Amino acid sequence: MSGARKSAGIALILALVACWGGVVVPCASAQAAPADTLASAPDSLVLVPPAEPGDAVMAFGLASDSVVRARCEGAIIRQIRVQCLDIFDPVPESRFSGIYRLTNKLHLRTRESTVRSQLLISPGKPWTADHVIESQRLLRGLEFMEPEVIRSRLVNDSVDVWIVTHDQWTTQPELNLERGGGRTYGSVGFTERNLLGLGLGISFALRDEPTGRSRTAELNGRRLFGTQLEGTFKAGTGRGGITNAMSLRDPFRSLDDTRAWTVGFSRSSADQLLFRSGSVAARFPFRQEQGQIEYGVGQRFTSGLVRRYTVGLTVMDRRYGITTTEPGVPISFAAGEEELKLRWISGRVTFWEPHFIERRGIELFDPVEDFDVGSLVSMEGGMVLRALGSTADEGLARVRLEAGRETRRFGFGTLKGRVSTRIRGGPRETLAKLDARWVQQPARDVAIVVAALGEVADRAPREVQSVVGGLNGLRAYPVQALAGTQVWRFNGETRWVAKRNVWDLASIGGAVFVDAARAWGPGGDREPWHHDAGFGLRLSFPHASLHQVARFDVAFPLSPSRDGKREPVFSFGSSQAF
Repeated sequence: MSGARKSAGIALILALVACWGGVVVPCASAQAAPADTLASAPDSLVLVPPAEPGDAVMAFGLASDSVVRARCEGAIIRQIRVQCLDIFDPVPESRFSGIYRLTNKLHLRTRESTVRSQLLISPGKPWTADHVIESQRLLRGLEFMEPEVIRSRLVNDSVDVWIVTHDQWTTQPELNLERGGGRTYGSVGFTERNLLGLGLGISFALRDEPTGRSRTAELNGRRLFGTQLEGTFKAGTGRGGITNAMSLRDPFRSLDDTRAWTVGFSRSSADQLLFRSGSVAARFPFRQEQGQIEYGVGQRFTSGLVRRYTVGLTVMDRRYGITTTEPGVPISFAAGEEELKLRWISGRVTFWEPHFIERRGIELFDPVEDFDVGSLVSMEGGMVLRALGSTADEGLARVRLEAGRETRRFGFGTLKGRVSTRIRGGPRETLAKLDARWVQQPARDVAIVVAALGEVADRAPREVQSVVGGLNGLRAYPVQALAGTQVWRFNGETRWVAKRNVWDLASIGGAVFVDAARAWGPGGDREPWHHDAGFGLRLSFPHASLHQVARFDVAFPLSPSRDGKREPVFSFGSSQAF
């Protein structure tokens, strides 16, 4: 791919991000959603009836959000009642009641202390609507429970808060199969996402992926040992490569948090594969080690703007072996041994004006989903220094832009873009990505999703190659159908939920879709645009953690046809295709 085409692709990504950002309407995170949507953030402020005679109680609904704020805002929280319910509570009366009761007995219920550790409110502190809303969003972000709306009751000059959560089934064997382009991949393992009710996750898995087979183990947790800390440890080995990673951090959990820090280390070693026309074109040994330390401070203003400053030190070593190419592969894939050492000091400033909305039935079927349609600008600059052990003195620059928009009649959209580059006698290793989507819900259980993905690389690291195929949004073609240093992919899909909670075990739905994609650069070989269309079945299990949607799709290649045929292609997976 010529330098002009790459530059044009990067410019297009930046222009689209900038144009979208120009029409964003900033609004506070606690603003009420339109009445025709799912109950939005202010619904968290509903007051419940008194539990004790003589309590001075006022019951206000969504329409009286300002009145609720006026009465409760700033009042001291007297107590927080937490009730952790079983998976089936109450147990439904049906032919499966015995199975439901057995499931409850086998499951270890989440501890009350685990729920409290996620909250941004506590007894003796002032009640604020923002912290109540954020606490509910944090609870929804956990993989092992589904919270009800947090309710508050005004008692004289104090506030009582009531939190109810429903556990999900978290101890489960992992059996994940995906099929695309005529090949089947998958994994077998064991996962526990709420060990001993403490919110710790542990997993073991054997995986067969396009890059090879591997064995992995992972341990992670939030609010470790009753602190604000989050930690992750991961290890893997096999033909797919060897990986080790660990991190410990005290993150920005709340919009009002004033500091955060992260310490992390990762190491990976593998035979890296490059693709061309759906087949392996080249391979080379690749090893990378990276360590990072970051510290950040933040502030939230009354206007809703969040501003954060972060400084960090990063150490990275990359080693490449000799590239071995397949017969007939262009010389552009060939390369020799190479070693690169990068040590840089960086600073980042972020301006974020969040606006969260709540929807149901878009990416998932059953739980409430949070989408940020606010705006964000993040700019980072750094110095790669030979004095610290780097291969050469360089500059580093990164920009991340996010924007969103919500309308009453035509749904909402989000756009995310980022660009990074190193500078040494000119830009090198310039990477740009654009991810945009628009969602319209003409009915409660119907969602129309339109998405665009663009990736562009100029003078990229050897291992960087964008791949599109049967597992990530081009469902009628092989898994590595298109590969290159510039890829554009467009998808349109109508999703619907036909029936929720069938026998309290599963939700059923379907989809119809169209896909299109094209790639340029090494591996693209001037392949034309690929198009397909099809339909599929969707299944979701409302009482299982993660709420993943199992998809079963039948896609028909439109152009070009596969081997001169337009036969249907069956694919399936444990998540949405894009």
